[in-house]
Amino acid sequence: MDRAGDSLDVCRSELPTGTSGDGGLDRVFDDLVLRRSSDLTGVPVPGMAALAALGVQVKDNRALLEPDIELLSVRAIRDGLAPATASWLRDLDVRAYIGSTNTSLLTEATGRRINGRVLAAEVQTAGRGRRGRNWLSPFARNLAVSIGVAVERPVPEIGALSLVVGIAVRRALVQHGVAGVALKWPNDILLDGRKLAGILIELVRSVAPVEVVIGIGVNVGCAARVAERIDQSIADVAEQIDGPTRNALLTRILDHVVAACREFDDAGFDPFRDEWNAVHYYRGARVVVTPTDGGGPDTGKKPAASFTGKVLDVGPDGALRIETAYGVRSFTGGEVTMRDAAAT
Repeated sequence: MDRAGDSLDVCRSELPTGTSGDGGLDRVFDDLVLRRSSDLTGVPVPGMAALAALGVQVKDNRALLEPDIELLSVRAIRDGLAPATASWLRDLDVRAYIGSTNTSLLTEATGRRINGRVLAAEVQTAGRGRRGRNWLSPFARNLAVSIGVAVERPVPEIGALSLVVGIAVRRALVQHGVAGVALKWPNDILLDGRKLAGILIELVRSVAPVEVVIGIGVNVGCAARVAERIDQSIADVAEQIDGPTRNALLTRILDHVVAACREFDDAGFDPFRDEWNAVHYYRGARVVVTPTDGGGPDTGKKPAASFTGKVLDVGPDGALRIETAYGVRSFTGGEVTMRDAAAT
């Protein structure tokens, strides 16, 4: 089933072309459509006010979209899916905007199974990354999608699923024509050392079959608009790929993620380990690892101690192994940064 009520390719009103002297914006959305979407998604401000706050130009109570924006289309995504993915997919929903796709899907999961459920949005007003960080998401300038998946693996093995999804997203990007894509443990996708995409996996239920929400965010045309508002260097698919690309890329991501999750369900992390190690951006590098323990500047708790060493690989369980002055240490979660060569 698809959600036509707030799916942009179903609700969209194609109005006469409008241009202005400030940017040549030439596509117009009916305010009523966006207001309806905002009501359905629970965003607590009127549609136009929310879009204006997100940097979308609003004129005469209408949102004016830049000519190069490609809106997500349920029809285009479904039509492009591999047969196995199409068979797995139970419900595909594209929202105009939403607080967080992951949060919304987690809320749904309290009342029903979410395996086969996919929720995407043109923009997130409260997108989340790992450890509660905000994920910036300009309107229709990236991919923000959450996928409900059920697997039969034991809960202790689920930690490696973020690495499996990283492999899947990288495969999709490479198939899409993006070169130079690497992985950073545990769940970032890099392009020339800069963050291109991120993954956030959240456990829904821990009894078999284990259900998780897989959140994926990919920069597709947003880098120039958010670079000054974030504290890290970011990359963008648009650096290498011109023209409409979001629907095709999302289709490929769904195909690869669903296939990888099935393989993980059958055989665990082992089939992915060599490939992951081969494309790990920090392999062999000197790094600082701060284990995850709930501490940090945003929590009010004392941060965990950090460890410095040389990255060896990821183990059979997906844990990062580094060689320290005190021997080999393994980490199942944490923050990894490159060590400054000049540091003592």
